[in-house]
Amino acid sequence: MGVWSGNLSYTRYFVEGEAPTQDHRSWILDRIKMMAVPTLTVETEDEQVLGWCTVENILDTEFASEKLFYNEYILWAFRLDSWRLPPTLFKALLAEAERDYRAETGKERITKREKDALKAKVRLDLKRQSLPNISTYDICWHWEKDELRFWSMSSKANTLFLELFEKTFPGLQLVAQSPYTLAERLDLGDAPLETMKSLEPETFTAIDMPRGEDS
Repeated sequence: MGVWSGNLSYTRYFVEGEAPTQDHRSWILDRIKMMAVPTLTVETEDEQVLGWCTVENILDTEFASEKLFYNEYILWAFRLDSWRLPPTLFKALLAEAERDYRAETGKERITKREKDALKAKVRLDLKRQSLPNISTYDICWHWEKDELRFWSMSSKANTLFLELFEKTFPGLQLVAQSPYTLAERLDLGDAPLETMKSLEPETFTAIDMPRGEDS
């Protein structure tokens, strides 16, 4: 979350490129509908699915204009569903399944193919006893200013979001906002940009003062 309440940490992007139509609202709505998050079912082999959901309700993937457009802002959320099975429990259940299989078949050794089948069965049984983990990240896009905020600082979440955004909106790209990219958009000229290229990061830390008798 983040747009309405909660965490104020977000990553800022500039939106570059052009939409293929003048009616950007209809185009954005249609494209987001196409990439709404699919259902992660127990039977599928997918361990993870991702897509869009509404900002008001993470379980709502039925988009409409009133759920997406808020005055000059476009608000929605990126959702990532994944199975996170307890590794220790999975290992213990697999060992138990192997013991049972050897006892039933009289085999001392299990082939790789048989072990893979047992792994799949144990994984399926665990999925049926649990629910997928759901992570969501709010998005705020100011269309007129070509600015977008993504409510996550995680590099993994941002990478997945960037890939899905550019897949959803062909012709548009996201550029991370930084002092340099901001200076480019402000058209400050070549000299300031060249100076910024030569800058190096500097670490500022507190100086440890010697302890006095009165400290």
